[in-house]
Amino acid sequence: MAEQLEPTTKKDVLELIQDEWNSLQAALGKLTEAQMLAPGLEGERSVKDILAHISAWEQKMIQWLRESYADQTPQRPAPGLTWNDLDQVNAQIFVENHERSLGEILAAFQTTSAQAIQAILAMTDRDLFDGSRFDWRNGDPIWHMVAANTWWHYKEHREQIEAWI
Repeated sequence: MAEQLEPTTKKDVLELIQDEWNSLQAALGKLTEAQMLAPGLEGERSVKDILAHISAWEQKMIQWLRESYADQTPQRPAPGLTWNDLDQVNAQIFVENHERSLGEILAAFQTTSAQAIQAILAMTDRDLFDGSRFDWRNGDPIWHMVAANTWWHYKEHREQIEAWI
């Protein structure tokens, strides 16, 4: 897909996700298991921890989409917390996943990403691009949330990993 500022169709969204997924996979493919487990990203976090972080946010997005389709307002970023608590949310994700094995994290990373794609495939262009489709979005199209938890997130951490290696 040619570089563009904003997607205009679900097909565009899926291509942007796939392009950044492929780039992230290419970066990961350059790493040894020891490198994936070594701390050094965002302090004591490893690549494994970053992949758990990405998966956790994709899981949150999938839940928020389910709630949106049930005419509920998602509690974002987590119940009882606000975006000012983002560091706390990310720290909790780290604590919950840090002791999990690399194999377990990689499997979850693949599974969660596939589930995110399935959730997006079930959406219509209206769902993605009409800011009035979900009341809780207050006019902001939901594709922004999808991007933040998929291709924008992949790119952010891919660049971080590439700079680290």
